[in-house]
Amino acid sequence: MQSFISPENNLVLFFVITGAAAFGLYSEHKKWFGKLSGILVTMIFMSILAMTGIVPVASDPSIKVDVYDMVFTYFIPISIPMLLFSSNIFKIVQESGKLLLAYIIGATGIVIGCFIAFWLIDLGPDSADTAGVIAATLIGGSVNFIAAAEILNFSTNPLFTATIAVDNFLANLFTLFLFLTPSLVFLSRFFVKPKKENQEEAVSSSEKVKYPMTLERIAVSIFIAALVAGLGQLTSPYLQNLLHTKLNLSILIITVLAVITANLFPKRLKYLQETAFSIGLWMMYIFLAVIGAATNIGQIFTIGPAVLAFYLCIMLFHFLFMLSLAKLFKLDAYEVAISSAANIMGPSVAAPMAASMGQKKLVTPAILVGILGYIIGTFIGVSIAIFLS
Repeated sequence: MQSFISPENNLVLFFVITGAAAFGLYSEHKKWFGKLSGILVTMIFMSILAMTGIVPVASDPSIKVDVYDMVFTYFIPISIPMLLFSSNIFKIVQESGKLLLAYIIGATGIVIGCFIAFWLIDLGPDSADTAGVIAATLIGGSVNFIAAAEILNFSTNPLFTATIAVDNFLANLFTLFLFLTPSLVFLSRFFVKPKKENQEEAVSSSEKVKYPMTLERIAVSIFIAALVAGLGQLTSPYLQNLLHTKLNLSILIITVLAVITANLFPKRLKYLQETAFSIGLWMMYIFLAVIGAATNIGQIFTIGPAVLAFYLCIMLFHFLFMLSLAKLFKLDAYEVAISSAANIMGPSVAAPMAASMGQKKLVTPAILVGILGYIIGTFIGVSIAIFLS
């Protein structure tokens, strides 16, 4: 079926895609759809446009859409390095304290939970890849979700959008539960008493220094990201031949190079972190808008319940695992709740949660362990998918 906007109408299509991304970002900022994430708003909006014939369907192999090809080719490889400019591993280990231990316990629970869910729930031939992508997003957030999906050639699979939809729904519910956790009396016996020192103001050396976006910072951020992406793309064919694999290793190599760069030049990159993250996140939204145009919403409702059960199994085990080890490692309810939020939702939720709970000394560690999730989530998710295949 011929779409209302033809595949050759590049500028109009790009206008629609950028509009969908802006709509998603702005709707999340203004809470137009409650706690529904901007990512899902963007994807659903583009999916509706594709299904109603307004824009070309991205998953139709008989249609060549240059704008979609451009986004698939350039946006993800360049956005990932920009999202990882702040991934300073040494700073994370030095400043995150007990929260790092709690985060590692939570991540371990997610990994074990993935294996249990894989054993209990059959998602068909794509079960292994789904488990890997879910592990990546529950350990490191949506950045890792997209990276793992690209590496595993999973981003055009019907399960991809169903997984995002379920992730958004359950993650929001789980976050509400985490806010309640310290006040639930029946759970108090599993934790040590809350630590008074965590309620003190964070020391000034840990305060976030803001470097506003400027033209120079935009130019340098994009240059560094393009350099890292270019090196990753040059290297990946040789590594793929060496390992005799069909996996798309370029994203994995780009992630490794980005983390190495961030740790070799932390002082130089700190001035670019906020600028690079904003640009990288916008590019990620553009990519997801195109993925939305490849989505059949009807398939989500037929596939969704199985994915929902898969997620519930993992998240339930994750929390029970943390609960069972909390007293052994002297973790209080706040440390468990905040580190779990860093696992499931990332630093953007964990840090405000720490502040709202009055745990002011845990705000910076919450950001740091969340960034650690960006670093390790993709590697762990891909490793799980390969192991289970």
